[in-house]
Parts: sequence; structure tokens; C-alpha cells
Amino acid sequence: MKRYTLFIIGILLCSVNVRAQSSVDTRIAVNSKTDANTFAVIICNENYKHEEKVPYAKNDGEVFKVYCQKTLGIPERNIRFLADATLNEMNFELDWLEGVLNAYDGEARAIIYYSGHGMPDESSKEAYLLPVDGYSKSTSSGLSTRSLYEKLKAMNTRSIVVFMDACFSGAKRDGKMLTASRGTAMKVKRDPVGDNTVVFSAAQGDETAFPYKSKQHGMFTYFLLEKMQTSGGSTTMGELCDYVTKEVKKNSFIENNKPQTPSVTVSSNNANWRNWKFASVPAKKYETRTIASAKPATSTPVQTTTTTARPTTNSSASAVRSNTPVQSVSTSPTPTSTASAAPAPVDNAALSSLVNQGKKAMRSMNYDSAKRSFTQAANQGSIEAYYQLGLLYSNSNYDGYNKETATTYFIKAANANNVEAMYQAGMMYLGSDNATAKTWLRKAANNGHSRAQAQLSRLR
Repeated sequence: MKRYTLFIIGILLCSVNVRAQSSVDTRIAVNSKTDANTFAVIICNENYKHEEKVPYAKNDGEVFKVYCQKTLGIPERNIRFLADATLNEMNFELDWLEGVLNAYDGEARAIIYYSGHGMPDESSKEAYLLPVDGYSKSTSSGLSTRSLYEKLKAMNTRSIVVFMDACFSGAKRDGKMLTASRGTAMKVKRDPVGDNTVVFSAAQGDETAFPYKSKQHGMFTYFLLEKMQTSGGSTTMGELCDYVTKEVKKNSFIENNKPQTPSVTVSSNNANWRNWKFASVPAKKYETRTIASAKPATSTPVQTTTTTARPTTNSSASAVRSNTPVQSVSTSPTPTSTASAAPAPVDNAALSSLVNQGKKAMRSMNYDSAKRSFTQAANQGSIEAYYQLGLLYSNSNYDGYNKETATTYFIKAANANNVEAMYQAGMMYLGSDNATAKTWLRKAANNGHSRAQAQLSRLR
């Protein structure tokens, strides 16, 4: 009996080394029906340049994207995902949404999700969304919700649903106040919306949009995801409103000992909003999504000389599940070593064909096929294939999603002077090891990478 007890305890201790996962992150409803006429813009601002970070905002957005694609059946090409977005980037994606809705002549619908800081204008009582490069002391650096709703009102669409996991009282997720706040929460005006728009807000009045720490989400987002999960996506807006409001109100007191009451803003002419539905049919299949530790690995992977189509050190099933990278790399920029033996001839045309096959499979969401093509090309010396494997393993829609493995592949490509991989390597470390992140971003920036240059300016 003692043996069994110790064995069970050992498993529990090992499990806490992996990032805590809530069931909404890992048990995903998968819809068999594709919704090609719905478009989504997802913005999750966590790492602010001039304000404190918003805990779990990026996880909020990443998992909401998974639900849009898997549970609601929205094609990946219909989804625009922005992590740590600037004001220009936010406006650009809204312009994209307006253009695509116009192209569909009113036959498409839209979903907008935002997680991050909101802020009030203390003189006008107007509300603003705060980009990662914005200042809470300057409303000109934010996106006015009044302007946003006016823009949505003019869009040619049958429905737009907006989810705001933010508060506009001047408070942060931890209940403290933003830099520009007077130290007391304030109530902002509730901006009117068009007949085509419904806005779900995480909190009302002078309340705070709190985190749900044990679930690693915003409180509002967690119960939004939970309702999408349990309903298989086939829930009306009325059912969603009732469930999220009830659960957030109860759990906010339990978790934070403070009130948080979600609210809904609709036009007085929109009497049917409660009957609007997410998915037309419920998802009846569920799949398990594995989440890696949030911090990239610092240990050195084992080198392999295998030519198999899988990035593993042997052909056993356990090695396949471990996602072991193909070759050993360091976590900082290093010069490429010179081989002692003459390299074998490389068929560049064949490698290019393999990589293109993998890219085509990625676009079709056939991730296993993409993995086989990229790995075969990588084992034959394709640097582009290493970069593509990094993109594959960093794709949260891929069942084998593994941030550590993605980082390893990006670094392998970056050490071979792939500039885009340098940028991606930096972004993988951002938030967990900013010193290493800056090293890679600086190397990309020195090679003319504009996004790396912009990211570095935000980190200074």
C-alpha cells in the first residue's frame, strides 16, 4: 500500500511543474460544420509598455481563438488574432473587418473580442481601449469605444457581437488603479451601439474586471469559454448573457471578495438580440488540447542523425509524443559551426517541394501532414523547414502545440541567419525572459526586420 501511495503522490508533484490548466483550456468542443460567413478580430493586450501588464490576457485571447475555430467552425483565414497590439494595428484590423463585411454584401457576421486595459477620460467620462503602446494619461493614445461603436454601426453586416474583458473605471485586474487614475474608481458613460451590434462587457459602473487566478483567465472570459464549451457553441446570446452574469457575480465574491457584474449593451430597436446564436448546430465531439509550460526550455535538446520524417531521437511512440527537436541548439545567438566532413549533396528543388507541401497542408489545417513534410525537409538541411516547424508548434490550434519545441526550432533557423526566425525567437521569450527576447529581437532588427524594431522600441 505504501508503494502505491508514494507513486500517486509522485505523479501529483510532477503535474504541478506543467502550467496549471483549466478544463476550458484543454477540453475543446469540435464542430463538424464550418461557418465560412463569420469573421473574428481577437485582440489580447497583456504586456504594456507604459502600464502594468494584464494577467492572463494573452491566454484569454489564444483560447478564445481556439473556440472560434474549433467550436464555432470559423475558418482560420477568417480570424485576425493580435497579441499586444498597438493603436495602428487595432485600427488596421477593424478596417480589414469593415472591408470584408462590405465584400459579403451584408451576408456575413462578425465577432470582436478584446482583453486588456480599458481607461476612462475623467473629464468627459468617455471610455477607451488602451493599446500596448498607449498612455493612461493620454486619451489620444487610446481607442474610443464611442468611435468604435460608430464604426461598427456603419458596417454592412447582419450582426456584430463584441466581448470586452476590460473595465473602464480606471482600475486594473488586480483592483489597483492605473497610473493616470485619481485613486478612486469612476463610472463612464455607456456609449450607444447600432441595431446590428451587441456588446458584452466584463463589468459595469465603477467595478473592476478581475482575474480568475486559479483558472489563469479573466473571470469574464473563463465563464464565456465555459458556456461555449458546455453548449458545444450552440447557445443564444440570451442564454450566454444569463449564464456569464450569474457565474461571474457569484465567483467574483468567492475569489476576490468584491463585486463584478457583466453587462450587455444593445440598441432599443434590437428586440431580437437574445435569440442570436453562436453556432447553428452544437459540436458533439470533444478533443484534448495539450498546453506546454509558458516558459521556453533552457535545457539542451538531444542531437540526432536520424532521417525519419518525425522530429524525434528514435522511432518509438514515446519519443514521438515527447516532441523532441531534431538537433541540439543553444538559446542565444551563436555562429554556425563548421562540419568536419564534407556535406552531402542537397537537392534544393526537392527540399523546396517538401516545404511547399508542408505549407499547403498547414493552410488546409492538415497539421500532421505538414509536420511530416517539414521534418523530412529539416532532416535534409532545410533552414526554412526549421522555421516552419517553429510556426507549427507555436500554433495553438495544433494538437501538438508546444512552446518549448517551437522556440527550439526558431532558434535553430535563427542561428542559420533566418531573420524572421530571429524575430519569432524573441517573441517566444517575451514576458518570460526579456533579456533573451531583446537579444534576438535586436539581431532581427539589425537585419532590417521592421516588426522587431517596433517591438524593441516598446521594450525600452
